[in-house]
Amino acid sequence: MSATETTKEKMLEAATVLFTSKGYHGTSIREIASKTGVNISLISYYFGGKQGLLEALMTDFLEGYMEELELAVKTPHHDSYEKMLYMAERVLTFMKERHLRARFVLREMTLDSTLIREITSTYLMKEKHLYSIVLKKGIQEGTFAPVSVQWTIMQFRGMVIMPYLHHQYVREVFHLHPQQPHFIKMYRKELREWASKVLLSDSKKEEHKAIPFHHTQHQADFVQP
Repeated sequence: MSATETTKEKMLEAATVLFTSKGYHGTSIREIASKTGVNISLISYYFGGKQGLLEALMTDFLEGYMEELELAVKTPHHDSYEKMLYMAERVLTFMKERHLRARFVLREMTLDSTLIREITSTYLMKEKHLYSIVLKKGIQEGTFAPVSVQWTIMQFRGMVIMPYLHHQYVREVFHLHPQQPHFIKMYRKELREWASKVLLSDSKKEEHKAIPFHHTQHQADFVQP
């Protein structure tokens, strides 16, 4: 990474911390520059100001998020059930490793603004498309029951992002910490059990019952493709 890229990343990290704790509107350019240890003019030079910094922060996160989903879709699996779970596992790990940025970006995406509408029409539509590919194939091949694709995407995606979208709720009410590795290990097991009950066709449920649990987790240990 070049010196310029390193400086820009430090600015993004500083903005992530301040935006998460104080909110976008409650954070000044001066505070970001001070936390980064750079001249305030560099933020305008690299990002065009606070709005440009916000856009860069969100698109950088979402580009990585989509890359994880795409890689999971391209990775060979035994069936669509395993592929669907691997998609969730990759993005859960991605968000855990960037838990502050995940919290901020997901929270920001609940607002209505020009930027969020643009993000929805690009990144979120792409996310929907990737989940749709796997769900439709799973239904066609008989792995999945004939579920509603759109409702299943909303439910499944909602479970995947919930620990980071509602981080404070998960931490304060249930005393769980989504940024810690043991949470991911526990949560992916819960996702697997939900998917088994809701998505699998009756014949596949019997098939998966006959397979020892650890044999069905060949991708659940985050093996890179």
